[in-house]
Amino acid sequence: MSEKKATYTRKVNFYETDAQGVVHHSNYFRYFEEARGFLLENLGYPYSKMHKDGFFVVLVEASIRIKRSILYQDVFDIETSMNIKNEFSLYFDYKVYVDDKLCATGNTKHCIVKDGKLTKIPDFLIRIVND
Repeated sequence: MSEKKATYTRKVNFYETDAQGVVHHSNYFRYFEEARGFLLENLGYPYSKMHKDGFFVVLVEASIRIKRSILYQDVFDIETSMNIKNEFSLYFDYKVYVDDKLCATGNTKHCIVKDGKLTKIPDFLIRIVND
């Protein structure tokens, strides 16, 4: 199957850092969520529309590898790509850069829930990703 990509840009806030001014590791998953939402919005199917349609994207797995620290006030880019590899799972890959230097990589796996039950990825979402 195909993949879709988007680049999300953000600046580090002070409250996201530790005493040394380094981004706390837990914030990367928040950044990934923001970047994922940005990608879905750019595809024309933001979380708000999904929820209105009764679909919820549920996190199943998440991982990160930090290669270089991100610091207070750094502006960083997250290149996010989305793949559909089977009828039940959405996959997102993330690359975090500061000044074109790779700082972190990560990935998340999600399923779709409707009416409280696991459901196949809707055909229209598959078409959005494959177009």
